[in-house]
Amino acid sequence: MKLTENLYAYSWKGDDNNCNTFLFGSVLKAGKHVLIDPGHIVTPYLHEPAHEMLIKEMAKDGVKIEDIGLVALTHAHPDHVESARKFKEISQALIALHKDDVQMYQRFGLGPVDINLEEGELKLPDSPRTGISVYRTPGHSPGEVSFYWPAKKALAVGDVIFFRNTGRVDLPGGDPYLLKNSIETLSKLDVEYLLCGHPYEHPGVIQGKEAVRQNFDFVKKNIWF
Repeated sequence: MKLTENLYAYSWKGDDNNCNTFLFGSVLKAGKHVLIDPGHIVTPYLHEPAHEMLIKEMAKDGVKIEDIGLVALTHAHPDHVESARKFKEISQALIALHKDDVQMYQRFGLGPVDINLEEGELKLPDSPRTGISVYRTPGHSPGEVSFYWPAKKALAVGDVIFFRNTGRVDLPGGDPYLLKNSIETLSKLDVEYLLCGHPYEHPGVIQGKEAVRQNFDFVKKNIWF
């Protein structure tokens, strides 16, 4: 679904566990796109064809898989990263992940990571200026990052924060204090589109500066650990 020019959201509509996927369009060299968290290939319990479902939704918006230049991963849990290699096979896109989650990613047998993400501006060898900022936001996962596109005031947060809730901290590497600090950092950004990693009780796209502020405030008042 197109949110605004070059910004797309694909909320998961299946019944099994899988993540939301987002696309920052035409931010790389030659108009290539950044795809954030492509999710499962096939979901683990109900065996829904998540990868095929995502491709069909993208095609409705005229998005060509071959135009994806980077698959950017917020963290390495399989419901966010499993199909990254499938997109790489089709488009030759690079895969980017923070170094603190690379070992987890490779444990799932998904192949190499091409770029180790660092906090600051997202840079690729042939696209040194993307206009996208990377924020270190650990707590749900040690290497979790969030992607902020100031030009669109769009913030993709993975599993840091959801609609009136936060990501889990009881998985390996989780830390409630780090997650609290990450949410505090992100709440200070100028955001019109808060792009959450799952459609929990909500599609996961919170639109409008006031709605985003209210969501951060609700979490701070009610969900702090």
